[in-house]
Amino acid sequence: MNAEPPSSSALSSLWQQIRAVLDLVLDLSFKRFVTPHLVRMLYVLSLLAAFMYALSWLFYSWWGIIIAPAAFLLYLIIARVTVELILAVFRIAERIAPMADDTAANPARKPASFTDQVR
Repeated sequence: MNAEPPSSSALSSLWQQIRAVLDLVLDLSFKRFVTPHLVRMLYVLSLLAAFMYALSWLFYSWWGIIIAPAAFLLYLIIARVTVELILAVFRIAERIAPMADDTAANPARKPASFTDQVR
């Protein structure tokens, strides 16, 4: 009977997170990546899908008792590796971006060749 309404700080925190995701999604300059922020949600959704798929196999046939856990574990491994690969690509891109900016600001000199005089 003593149900408390959600606190305003929890609602404001949720609203700030929603606004941050919307700012990322609606960023037309594409200076920030949205995928690393959404990858947790995508991973949780893939886990739920794997669970539902395995649950359906359990009731499909008597082989489902063997196939469902194996398929669930295989799907979990594939989903985790895929998410980690996506994150690795985005981390590489974030680390390379400053190097590209430095290269654009300071163009490299022509590489030395064997015919150049030594100074």
